[in-house]
Amino acid sequence: MTAVFAALRESDAIILGTRHRTHASLKSDGSEVTRADQGAERILRACLKTVWPGDPVFGEEYGGYLAGRGRCWLVDPIDGTASYVLGMPMFGTLVSLLIDGAPVLGVIHLPALGETTYAAVGHGCWLLRAGGRPKRVRVGPARPLSVAKVGMTSVKESAWHGRPGGREVARLATKVGRLRMAGDCVQYALLCRGALDAAVDPFMSPWDIAALVPCVTESGGVISDLQGAQSQLLERQSIIAASNAGLLRQIVRAAKSR
Repeated sequence: MTAVFAALRESDAIILGTRHRTHASLKSDGSEVTRADQGAERILRACLKTVWPGDPVFGEEYGGYLAGRGRCWLVDPIDGTASYVLGMPMFGTLVSLLIDGAPVLGVIHLPALGETTYAAVGHGCWLLRAGGRPKRVRVGPARPLSVAKVGMTSVKESAWHGRPGGREVARLATKVGRLRMAGDCVQYALLCRGALDAAVDPFMSPWDIAALVPCVTESGGVISDLQGAQSQLLERQSIIAASNAGLLRQIVRAAKSR
């Protein structure tokens, strides 16, 4: 973890250094990208390659090889670029390690908030705040959907029309107890410490998902896609993370119901 944290400190210098004076352009998929996204990913790649030169790195901005066997790193330099461009602190950097295609290490780093949630399979989920010591964290107690605090990034965007997952999440939003627009990876960090009961995203990529899986499961939570599938998560295009299996099933049913 020492080398990963060192890489994050270097990428923070770029991300935080240009946070209030950045401009976004649009990628071919319609998502936003800034020079900070690109510069931070180059730094992360270089740092990881220095320590583990034989490991491939797969990232949002520069692609790469997503290895199904052996070791492979996934990086998302700024998860929540839309918030970052607005000057809001609700964004993060995601780093994960796969072994034979399975996420075994996940880091949800929130530079503007000065905290990092991280987990390794079999070693629990931990929260580190700037200047403090790591503290083990767990999801909160089981609550039914009718009173659950559920995080989402958004409930409707024009790009959602006709895309599987968009309409389901819009329906779900009317059925949760307390809806919070925490957004992007921040909501999963909040779930891991019990501040939220669930978090939902309808459109995800492997670099969005991989770091979340160890953090959620090692904190005692469960994770699936919007249809409830819990296997091959990196191949899914949507994510539900919940504090317990009963709540996850309720969310799946609510998203499907009309």
